[in-house]
Amino acid sequence: MHPFGDFASVTFGTLCIASALPFIGIPFPSRAWAIYYADKNRWLSQLSGGRLTPKQAGYASALLRIGVGSCCIYQPTRVAALLVNGAVVSRGTILAYRDGRPMRPQWTMLGAVGLCLFLELL
Repeated sequence: MHPFGDFASVTFGTLCIASALPFIGIPFPSRAWAIYYADKNRWLSQLSGGRLTPKQAGYASALLRIGVGSCCIYQPTRVAALLVNGAVVSRGTILAYRDGRPMRPQWTMLGAVGLCLFLELL
């Protein structure tokens, strides 16, 4: 099963890195994604109590995605990155539910992290 874990984690890592683009306003893979993430950046700015502007929240989120993605690709840091990402996404899921935010992206990310961890730990 190890090749499946490698494939899943490298794919997840690559997608994490690519998903940093809409956080900074680049409409990838579509304009709808950029609009969704611009709204998410405004929400993250509100969660920070105004300490971050939406643009700063977007850049911070993009850096986090790039970091997690890179660590998921690099095998020695993979499990730690998945665990940290799972903790961050779990907290975000609770806050998203509380604030009536879209839940599908949260469940998708949690499912992807869980699958990668499962395959990695087999």
